Order: sequence, then structure tokens, then C-alpha cells
Amino acid sequence: MGAFIYNIVVYPLELLVELIYVFFLKSFDNSGIAIAGISIVISLLALPLYNIADSLQRRERDIRIKLKPGIDRIKAVFKGDEQYMILSTYYRQNHYHPAYALRSSISLMIQVPFFIAAYHFLSNLSQLQGQSFFFLSDLGQPDRLLTIGGISFNVLPILMTAINVIAGIIYSKGFPLRDKVQLYGMAGLFMILLYNSPAGLVYYWTLNNIFSLVKNCFYRLKSPLKALYGCAVFASIGITVAISIAHPSLSFANRIVLIGGCIAILIIPLFLRFIDFMYITFLASLAENRKGRNLLFVLSCLILWALCGLLIPSNLISSSTIEFSFLGNVENPLSYVYSTAIIFFGICCVWPSAIYALASKKAKAIIAYLFACLSLVSLFNVFLFRGNYGTVSTHLEFENPTVLTPSLSLIVIPFLVGVICFIICGVLVKQRRYKILSGLFLILSITTLAASMLNTMTIQKEFTEHKQNVLENQAKGSDVEGLKPVFHLSKEGKNVVVLFLDRAINAYFPYALEQIPELREQLDGFVYYPNTVSFGTDTLYGAPAMMGGYEYTPGEINKRDNEKLVDKHNEATLVLPKLFLDAGYSVTVTDPPFCNYKWEGDYTPFKPYPEIKVMNIQGKYAVQYKKDFSDVLDWNTNAESKIIKKRLPMFSLMKALAPLLRKTIYDTGRYFLVDENSQDIDIFLNSYSTLYYLDSITDYTAEGNTYTFIDNQTAHSPVFLQAPEYEPRSRVTDISTPFDEMTRLSEKDIATYHVYVAALKRIGIWLEKLKKDGMYDNTRIFIVADHGKDLFNPLFKDFDNAMNDYSRYNPLLLVKDFNSKDRLRTDSTFMTNADLPQLAIENLEVSKVNPFTGKNLLESVQKQKVQVYTGSWDPKKNLGTQFSFDYSRSFTVHDDISIETNWSPIIVK
Repeated sequence: MGAFIYNIVVYPLELLVELIYVFFLKSFDNSGIAIAGISIVISLLALPLYNIADSLQRRERDIRIKLKPGIDRIKAVFKGDEQYMILSTYYRQNHYHPAYALRSSISLMIQVPFFIAAYHFLSNLSQLQGQSFFFLSDLGQPDRLLTIGGISFNVLPILMTAINVIAGIIYSKGFPLRDKVQLYGMAGLFMILLYNSPAGLVYYWTLNNIFSLVKNCFYRLKSPLKALYGCAVFASIGITVAISIAHPSLSFANRIVLIGGCIAILIIPLFLRFIDFMYITFLASLAENRKGRNLLFVLSCLILWALCGLLIPSNLISSSTIEFSFLGNVENPLSYVYSTAIIFFGICCVWPSAIYALASKKAKAIIAYLFACLSLVSLFNVFLFRGNYGTVSTHLEFENPTVLTPSLSLIVIPFLVGVICFIICGVLVKQRRYKILSGLFLILSITTLAASMLNTMTIQKEFTEHKQNVLENQAKGSDVEGLKPVFHLSKEGKNVVVLFLDRAINAYFPYALEQIPELREQLDGFVYYPNTVSFGTDTLYGAPAMMGGYEYTPGEINKRDNEKLVDKHNEATLVLPKLFLDAGYSVTVTDPPFCNYKWEGDYTPFKPYPEIKVMNIQGKYAVQYKKDFSDVLDWNTNAESKIIKKRLPMFSLMKALAPLLRKTIYDTGRYFLVDENSQDIDIFLNSYSTLYYLDSITDYTAEGNTYTFIDNQTAHSPVFLQAPEYEPRSRVTDISTPFDEMTRLSEKDIATYHVYVAALKRIGIWLEKLKKDGMYDNTRIFIVADHGKDLFNPLFKDFDNAMNDYSRYNPLLLVKDFNSKDRLRTDSTFMTNADLPQLAIENLEVSKVNPFTGKNLLESVQKQKVQVYTGSWDPKKNLGTQFSFDYSRSFTVHDDISIETNWSPIIVK
């Protein structure tokens, strides 16, 4: 219950504190200035609340002073019940109630959540450790500024208290003793609470007290608001100029946001006049209509809460429920939706309601109107201006953040729509069409809640199915416990092994050879095919042909328009396992991609073939790896789920804001939150650990012939590794690549190359073990990818157009045949990854006929000129019978893929 209340009342303030801290830290790269920024901004934002509280306190104090003589006379004359009855009558006659005395505590009630929020954030801010600021040597420790006789004293809390007392003396001049005691008592209490706190926290509270002192001095001036406005203008211009100088390469969108914030401060007087104009012209009637005003406010809050707290996060999670399941210490991904909903209940309902309750009738009308407009604008941003931002990881990081840069139309149109919303709402209020407004907002709130509930039901259903699959696979796959062998090769028979490295880019291979000299010898007998394309840019498009041959290219799949895509995908997955099974081979398949169009763990297509050993091993060895390398890895089992819970509210906020602001809020995937290790390394290790222990989980106990298919995501999980070894570390100090001198690489380019090399290094070690154990000659091996990635690709670096698009169709292909002992060689024959099935069964006593279509695999080869396609990668968006292609990035290609003229757009007839 305590956590629930904290997340509703305090965490919204703590989140605000964190956002302000990160903004100033990014701007000035100084923790002391960032803490000062928190103090200034929070104090200014809370100033209206304190003014309202002061007004209520003053009203209550004036009434008490007025009634005091009468109360004293009654208490002097009457005793007991008679005194109580007469006092009650006296209070009633003067329209007073003893409970009104609580008004004097409103200021304290406002301070407490702000204090707890700042206390929790700054006390747990590890970045303050060792950070100095002027005379404070370590903001993460008590200041210990004075040492006498070997005993250290903390001076800052005493200074803070002295300033607080001075501010109290100025503020409470002429107050009754009772009020003065409360003020000085609070000052003493804060000194006790903060005496041994980190200097950063005490420094923050000292600045708050200085602000309070300045505020009280301002109130003694003839025009305090004008003086305050002047200071705000000076500060905003100074901060804007300082940030612009410190960050000259600030992006256009961020510069607009920065300048816009400064202008917003400058035009506050105009804004206030505009508010008065709006109130007089449109909102005066709303102030007098208590029921209509309250209903409009409540429904607006409800819409904002349902949208940001439920719909946006549930939309995200339901798009890939399995991917968000069993992360960190959270099994059911609905937990992320619930935690976000609780936080936004505080942001959208609790705090606005508290402010609304304290406001005057005029202010309530303005607040209700603004919230109504804000809810409509947010709905438009989410549904009309949602943007096509591509794939987002479980850590809420976009694969291509540049898509967040809005076009001119996405800057102008949302602004115009917002203006129209404000005008329409104002006109409806002016015309007293409260029923229309209330009805509209009621429908919108119900619709938003209903859509959210449908999403949560989908998440729960898919999670339940996935959990059942996981339990079944665990029951079947006890082999994967510990490091027991999973892959069983044959010493006497023939072995065919497909090592499927998802998203391994072909053109990186020559550079990996240069960096890992031993890899060339480890790959003896292999043929490298650099002139290779995939038929698709994503697993959904590229893997079926890789697994089943040319009958399963996207174009051929679409010709079978009376069958579901999922059934054709499953069929492609089964082609080679079924052919080898029918030929008497022992068949093992691990982690088949998008099996049954599920992210992982659903092996329904294999149920008719119990002889095929199919299992999920991704992530099974990650814990073992972390234990073995605990000296270089910071292992926190809760980190992954913690980062999702922390980032998801900001992701919701980003989606609800105008497109212009989204890139700024996204902040290269950090969402303006304190930069923590997001432990993407965990996702990488789920796959890398399998390759690392591949020699340990492979034995040679199988009888007869074997076919083994291993799907591995190491090359699909980009993280920075320690170069040049390219090994996982929690603290990476060298991220160099061979491409550094060629071009300016993005972080994604660098990380993708790192994991690519790491995968090949471990595979090379496994191949070396096969040689040593005499298992190399009787094993045919394929190292293949389903597609590339739209990143820097040295093969296309001199192309004039669409270099990154072509790179998506460039998958790795390495082939080693039986008894092949030659040195690694390169073959520039035009290849596709759909050649794999025919190469796998070539010269073997295995049927060449597709067991599902009856067509000969060798006769189905068509690659004189191939058509390669892109479209939605998501199985949930491909539930029909045909793919929907994005022809703007689909091509026809032939012969030498390194010649740009051999690529041409597909002409749609």
C-alpha cells in the first residue's frame, strides 16, 4: 500500500526532479549546477501552490484573530460540555469550523511530497559520488566542512537552517506565536533529518530556503510579480545562450524546443492577458456552472490517464507480448502496464485534482478548459500523428532514431490541429454546450478505456499461452539444464549443420578475418560467397526461402493466395527437417525463427513429428556465463525489468506529445532519465552464451546421420563489446572498428560490427574443436543469415543512392562441404540464401522433392534476376494470405550486387 501511494503522490514529483536534473546536467555537464536547476525550477513551479496555501493560511489566521476575543471570553466563563456547545454555536454564527485550522498546515502538506521526492532522488543518485562543486568536495557524502579535534561537523545543514529561520522571521512578522513555533519547529526538524545526508541533497534544500528568503523579500516590494518576472526573463535568456554556446551542434528540433521554452518565459505577460481574454470571452459561464465544469475536468483527466497510463503502454506490449515476457524479475508483462497506469494516475488525476481543489472558480474554469483541450490534442497526437518509427526494442530504443525527426508537415499540421481544438472547445463552452462536450468526452474516455482493456486481455491471453509453451519446453528439454550436451553429432555417419546467424551482414566478413587472423585457419574448407542477397529485409521475408528454398520467396508465397502466411512460413520451417527425417537422419532444431508466427517457444508445427527434437535454448546459458565472468560483468537480475518500468512512462509521454517534441524527449533512447546501464548486454548474452558454450553442449554420441539447425541471435543484438577482443564487459573502454577511418559511424553501426565479430570468434573456436575431435571431415556446415541490416556496409559505400537499403539484403553465406580441406576461399558467384536447402541435400541420399508441395527443390531454383522485398516485420501485421510490400525499398537485382546499376526498383504493374 505504501508503494502504491508513493507511486501516485511522490513518484510524479521525483520523475519531474529527475527530468530537470538531466536537462541541466546535459546543458552544463556539472552536477552542482544541475541541482541548482532543480531548486529553481521546482520552486517556480510550486510557487502558485504556495501562494494559494499562503492565502488560505492568511484567511484562517485572520479569522482566528478576529474570533480570539470571543473564544477567550467563552472559555473564561464556561466549562465542559456547556463550553463546547457555546463554542460550536459561536463558530457556526461566524461561518467557521475548527477543522479549518488544518489550512495552516497546507503549506507543510505541499512541502512534504516535494521533500520526499527530492530526498529519494538525490540520496540515491550514484552519479553524485565523488563529484565536487566549489567548496563541496563530494556531493554524494556529508560535507564535513569543519573539523575540530579530529571530529568533523557538517556546516551546510546549519547554514540551511539559519537561512530558513531568517526567511521565517521575515515571513512571520506580526504572526501569532503558534504560527511562528510551527515555522521554526519545521526548520529544526529539517536540520535533524538532513544533518547526515549527502551534501548534494542539503545543498538543494539550502537553495530552496534561499529562494524562500528571496520570495519573502520580494513580497515586501511594491510590485513583486514584476520583479519575479524580470528575474525569470534574465535567467531564461542566460540559460538559453549558455546552452547554445556549450552545444553548438544542437539539432534543429532540440534548438526549436530550447528557444521555444525561452520565448514561453518571455511572453508570460501576454499569455496571462490571453488567458484573461479567453476567460472573459469564452469561459466566464463555465466558472459559474459548477457541475459542468467539474464533469469536464474529471473526464479530461480520465482520458489523459487512460491514454498515457493504459492505452499507449498496452499497445506497445501487446505488439510483442512474448518479447516482453520473463524479463528480469517480471514474468507477466502486464506488470509494466499496471505500474505505468499507477504513475499516470498520479500525474493525470491526483495532482491535477489537488491543484483544482485549491483553485478559485476562475482558475478552475481555466484548468478544466485547458485539460479538455490537452486531452483532445493528445488523442490526435497518438492516433493521427503517430508516426512510423519502425522497430522498438524491449528497452524502448528505436533501431533507427532518425525517423523521430519530424517533417515540416508534422510540425505545422499538429500545431494547427491544436489551435482548432482550442477554438472549438472555447466556442462550445461559450455557447454553453456542456452536454455536447460532456457526451463527447464520456465517449472518448469509454472508448480509450475499452481499447486498453482489449489490449490487456490480449497480453494476458498471449502470455498465458507463452508460459504454457515455456513450461512444456522446460519439461521436454531437461537436456539444457547446466551444460549438458544438446547437439549430438555422429562420429560414423554424416552430419549436416546449419548455423543460422540472424541479421549477420555479409560484407563485414573480410574485415572480421583481418581482425581475427586465426579465424581464416579455423574456417579451412569453407567457401565464402560475398555476392549474396536475401529475398527480404527481415526474418519474416528472408527466413522462409533460406529454410525452404525458392518456393518460399516472398513473391512465390504471395502467389499461394488461398493459404495463410503463417501456414506457409511453418511449412518452410519444416522442409529440411522433414526431408532429413524421412531419410533416417536424427534431426535437432533449436529456436526456429517465428515458428507459428510467435516470437519464441511455440512449436505447434512440429507436433506431428515427435521424432524431431525441437527446443528453445536461447537464454538458457546466460546465467552460467554471468557466473563464470562475474569479475567483468555487473550482474543485476532486476535491471532489465527495472529499466522498462522506468522508461515506459516517458515513452507514453513521448507518444502523446507533438511530433516536434518526440526526438527531444527520446534523447537517443535515454528519455531524459539518469543514464543507467540499460544492460542490453543481457539480451546479447542470451544468444552469445549459447555460442560460447557450443563446444560444451555438443557431443558425438548420435548414431547414423544427423541434421542440426541452430538459430542464434548474437549478431541481432548490438551492444558495445571490448575491442579488439570483442568480448562482453560491463565497462567497455575501447569500441574501435576497422571502419573508423572510412566514415563516421553511428553507435548502431559500431555495436552491430562488434557482435558480428564476437559470433564468428566463438564459431571459429567450435570449428577448431570439431577438427581436434575428428568430426570436421564428416560434417557439412553452413553459416548463413536471413537478411542484413540498414547500416553502414563497405560493399555499398560508394553507391550514390539507397546504400543502407541495399545492405538489408546482404546476408552472410559460408559453406563447408564434407571432406573439404582447402584453405578458405572466396567465390563471387551470384547467390541467394535460398540456395541453402539445395546445397544441404546435394549428393545425399535425401529426397529432392518438397514433402509439402511435391515440387523438386533443384528445379525450383530461379535466380537469373531476383526480386527482393521489404514490408512489415511483425507477424501480427501479416495475418492474411499475402504480404503487403513496400515497393519504395524493394528491388530487382542480378549478377554482381556491388554494381549499383544492377539494382533497380520493382515496377508494379
